[in-house]
Amino acid sequence: MQAIPSNHMQEEGLVVKTMGGLAQVETTQQEACKSCGAQGMCHAMGGDKRRVITAVNQVGAREGDRVVMAMPRKGVLGASFLVYMVPVAALLVGAALGRKWGEAWGLEPQTSAVVLGAAALVAAWMILRKVSKRLAGRKELTVTVVRILRKEQGDALESSTACL
Repeated sequence: MQAIPSNHMQEEGLVVKTMGGLAQVETTQQEACKSCGAQGMCHAMGGDKRRVITAVNQVGAREGDRVVMAMPRKGVLGASFLVYMVPVAALLVGAALGRKWGEAWGLEPQTSAVVLGAAALVAAWMILRKVSKRLAGRKELTVTVVRILRKEQGDALESSTACL
């Protein structure tokens, strides 16, 4: 059994599909997520506590296996910064510039702040899409299946030690 380094976050899940050397693992938001400042954002779009994570299947897990996944904390923190802080910063900077330059464009400062803030937010999302494609193969951002626990008998997912 492979030991998980202390600088890695870990989470349990259920393998729902395998594709070559990858596994799609269904997880449930856990107790560890309650202490996370962004706990609601993981599921803001769907509101569901379940999510599917694609992970490198280095232990040969199969569909129905209960597994432990690991990811370096540094990668989680860096990805979290990109996903949460960059769009917010772009929105704020865009709104501030729009407010400042609004009159020069013949617009109300509030209107130009909304327009430029929204444009900066959209631009940040587009840039993040390109950056995420470049970062996709980096080792510090790779989620890996590190251990098979057992074959799942029921539908409920058990609690885990950390939120990915």
